[in-house]
Amino acid sequence: MFGFILGCFYLLSALTFLWLNNSKFDLVGFFFNKANHKFYVGYELSFLVLCMFALLESMSWVFFILLAIHFMGFYILAFNTKKFYSMRNEIDALGQNSMINFSVIFYLLGGVFSLFTVLI
Repeated sequence: MFGFILGCFYLLSALTFLWLNNSKFDLVGFFFNKANHKFYVGYELSFLVLCMFALLESMSWVFFILLAIHFMGFYILAFNTKKFYSMRNEIDALGQNSMINFSVIFYLLGGVFSLFTVLI
């Protein structure tokens, strides 16, 4: 059940990121705005909790990898904020659209693999 919810949450996030990017919303600026820090920590924490419960439900390497990725993201957001905000220049150099496209691909793959793992 948690794996299915996690997969749907990943796919919904990918669609939301695509929609916001096509609407010309500054998504990278939103996440790097210090006023929205609590929202982003909560967003990452929700993925972390869902990954943890999905891993406990069905011990799969897919959920373990996703849990490790979100744990690193949550750690940087919650405990190493200076490093997180210093990454803004790197993302600007890379290009904001490239970063959003990478995020969408990650969320799509996470959603597909989560749902595939639940179905097997």
